[in-house]
Amino acid sequence: MYRQFIWGDLMMVTDNYLMFHKCENCGARCDITAQICPICLSEHLILIEILGKGKLASWTTIRKPPLQFKDEASYVVGVFDLDAGIRVTGRFMYKLGDCIGDTVMLVDRNTNNTNLKKLSFEVIR
Repeated sequence: MYRQFIWGDLMMVTDNYLMFHKCENCGARCDITAQICPICLSEHLILIEILGKGKLASWTTIRKPPLQFKDEASYVVGVFDLDAGIRVTGRFMYKLGDCIGDTVMLVDRNTNNTNLKKLSFEVIR
């Protein structure tokens, strides 16, 4: 069983890793904005890093984006089952031939050398 996390709740800490909270009481993982564990309501959370590697579960193309992303119209988002047992949603760098079940890795797609991270998953072969 995967626990679903939405892309805005995630943060990349180092190349290919995401930061989450882990409950010291029950072991549940939750997003880094959490103040308490959503499972046992404990306030004892520690930060952990999880490798952004897993499998592509699904994807779709956004052709009419929300206003905040109107300059990026037509982009692809996907659902990814990380090897750590967490399901996340995020941008997907689709290439012709990519299939559900392919291995994916989190990458920084920032190409203009700014400090802003632009995170996406892409299939690794």
